[in-house]
Amino acid sequence: MRTLLKNGRILDPSQNLDVIGHVLIEDDQIVAVGQVADLDDLDETYDCTGLWITPGLVDPHVHLREPGATHKETIITGTQAAAAGGYTTICCMPNTNPPLDSPALVDFILDRAASPEAGGVFVAPVGALTRGMRGEELADLAAMKRAGIVAASDEEFPVQNSRVMMRAMEFCLQLDLPIMVHCEDTALSDNGSMNEGAVSAMLGLKGIPRSAEEIAIVRNGLLALHTGCQIHIMRVSTWGAVEMVRQLKFLGAPVTCEICPMHFSLTEDAIGEFDTSFKTTPPLRTQLDIDLLLQGINDGTIDCIASDHSPHASHEVDVPFEEAPFGTAQLESTVGVTLTYLTHRGILTPLQTIDKLSTRPAQILRLDAGTLRPGDTPVAQITVIDPELEWTFDRKQTFSKSKNTPFHGHRFRGKSVLTFCGGEIYRDARFDTARYAIA
Repeated sequence: MRTLLKNGRILDPSQNLDVIGHVLIEDDQIVAVGQVADLDDLDETYDCTGLWITPGLVDPHVHLREPGATHKETIITGTQAAAAGGYTTICCMPNTNPPLDSPALVDFILDRAASPEAGGVFVAPVGALTRGMRGEELADLAAMKRAGIVAASDEEFPVQNSRVMMRAMEFCLQLDLPIMVHCEDTALSDNGSMNEGAVSAMLGLKGIPRSAEEIAIVRNGLLALHTGCQIHIMRVSTWGAVEMVRQLKFLGAPVTCEICPMHFSLTEDAIGEFDTSFKTTPPLRTQLDIDLLLQGINDGTIDCIASDHSPHASHEVDVPFEEAPFGTAQLESTVGVTLTYLTHRGILTPLQTIDKLSTRPAQILRLDAGTLRPGDTPVAQITVIDPELEWTFDRKQTFSKSKNTPFHGHRFRGKSVLTFCGGEIYRDARFDTARYAIA
């Protein structure tokens, strides 16, 4: 089987490549990139004129909810949503029921992700850092790494005990296993619902101070500096958090961080009349935070963009704001939000955009992904993006089981339209219009 993607703008940060050319796939492998000489005996040809051909996108932060909460999402529906969003590799979080703290559960995740019904993307499990995610006793990290985890995390239940966290870092350093940390001092957040400030006071909601995030970043960053363990800070949301990460990197701490779409595109004002679609952790902040977060994205302090896809069932979010769970479903909207709010506004160049959506997260978690270089990935992992396609996000037309999105009805410019992971796994219906020519 020989497939040609022709005349596209090839963007591959792993090779610092930004050229117009072709990509040839043969027997599910990339065999040539750029100027392709052998164009005979092709089975399929996709004309990508005006489109970007990029490494398959990599999402380091996804909740698939299985096992235990399949009414919210399943591995099958979540991977299908990932393929539709342009992702070929996703990292699933361990806060399932039971938590992902044993090799048997890692095997379960990998088997389900490889089933024919799934979306065809690679799923890289993140194991629980402590048993039961209780923050007390370390999980069997060595056995889980042998089973296939790529990192460890206690995700929404961040370790509060500094001694436990230091022991975890010392152990993970020996395993060469990154720790993904949700930075929150829960004594300060204290069951708050939104950002602490004028809006929370006006709405009468208990607020979460920015210091709850920033203090935890400093603690975890200093422990990483002292132990040498690599940590990846999930979902930064305040200007102070960005400055803390910047200083930690300056000191030489092995620290990276991610940002999620809602934190660079929406403020606390979006909550309006107690709309639970905008309830996230950490909470939506202020315009000042966004302005300085954008600087951190531009100068590289913020390493990558993650969806933090956190699906919930409709009956769970259709409740009073304080009772609703945190989280939003974002796998299928992240590319649109990123191009609309960052690329087309000049915050990121196209090559930098793909670096933060693909190459950099793959490097941070040492995944065989994020590149178009022949032979560097198990199979061809390619995403084709139409940077100019204007479209409206409709939560009723998504693969995810959950519809708790903050972007329903939003108009975006830019969308992934074709996803390959080996062979084609997703093609947007708009790809078959007169705008595109398929031979």
